[in-house]
Amino acid sequence: MPLRGPVHVNHCTRANSERVAVGPTTIYIYEDGSRTDSRIGCMVLELPAGASGPPMHWHRFHDECFFITKGSVTFVTPDGDVVCGTGEMVTVPPRAVHTFKNASDAEDAEFFMTATPDFRTMSKVTTEGQKLTPEQTQHIMELFGTFPPDVETEP
Repeated sequence: MPLRGPVHVNHCTRANSERVAVGPTTIYIYEDGSRTDSRIGCMVLELPAGASGPPMHWHRFHDECFFITKGSVTFVTPDGDVVCGTGEMVTVPPRAVHTFKNASDAEDAEFFMTATPDFRTMSKVTTEGQKLTPEQTQHIMELFGTFPPDVETEP
């Protein structure tokens, strides 16, 4: 990326974003890191009623922000559940153990998420719409410095 112009802004819509299905969750990748030197990725996740995110985990280096745009999402942490409704946000700093789920049995949820690194690798190891195997999940987590909660320090 040049140090100064011409650098162009990027306008992305749901229609021109990349769509990836991981199990029942649909991810729209608005920024894959290719225009930000991988410093940030931005996506919208559609989380159907009753769907869960990844297993409990923590990240060595990266932060995540989750802004709820529809329904409610429950963030599960060792300190207890945090239920966020539309218009609310959760920030997850490095080393914070967490996961998320849609606890509703009737209402779908949606949230905007920022993270590093991007999620492109995940789409390479899964079949469209298929749930990740435990082995695939562990491999992806290791690639991104992400560990299960019982690992207190990085290996």
